[in-house]
This record gives sequence, structure tokens and C-alpha cells, in this order.
Amino acid sequence: MPLLGFTVFKDKILDGSKKQTIRKLRKIPIKKGDKLYLYWKLRTKQCEKLFETICIDEFKIIFHKWVNDLQCYRVNKNTPYFFTDKECEQLAILDGFEDYSEMTGMLYNAHKEYFFGNPFQVIRWESIEE
Repeated sequence: MPLLGFTVFKDKILDGSKKQTIRKLRKIPIKKGDKLYLYWKLRTKQCEKLFETICIDEFKIIFHKWVNDLQCYRVNKNTPYFFTDKECEQLAILDGFEDYSEMTGMLYNAHKEYFFGNPFQVIRWESIEE
């Protein structure tokens, strides 16, 4: 019963334009098919359940600083898959950000000690039906 709490992008989550989140890897990672419970401001007095949905895809990514460039790659079993600049931008937009720079800046500020070289999990969920 994975809970996902959000403090930004409420409108984008509710209108369906944000259907993924990037999180530090959990002790028990979320798997495809898991039922997800999405909440606004979890663990606060303003807590509000947004909706329940199903995880339709998940994968792990790692951020790596290369010279003056911040690269992102998908963790595969044998070899890493480095995202193109366009794929990095798409990843950020799907997550509700304006661009890759804004996304990585927020993730870095939230997880400074963890950010470089450690896995994050991209979690995608099914659209909610009206």
C-alpha cells in the first residue's frame, strides 16, 4: 500500500498532466501493478487524499556529473542507458517541471547528500477516469 505525498503540482496531478514522480529509492521499491495512494501534504493538518491509482511503469535513474554537464541515465541490468537532452527534458515535463534544470535543481536541493550516483525511482501511474 504505497503512499505518495505531494507538496507541489496539485493542479497538474488532478488534471492528469503529471502522471509520474521521481523519488529516492525505497527500502521496498514500488513495483508495476502496485496500488498507489496519492495524497496532498501528507502528514500535515492539511492532508488530503487525491486519489488511488495503479503503478503502470517504474524504473531507476541515476544522476551523474560529467565535466560541466549533469547527465541522467536509466539503470539497466547490464549497461546504463544515458538519456539524450531531449529525453531529459521530456522526463522533467512529465514530472510537472518546466525543464530539466528546474527538476534537477529541486531534486538536488531536497537530497544533496544522496543526489549524485545513487538511484532514484521514476514511478508512473495510470490516468484517473472521470
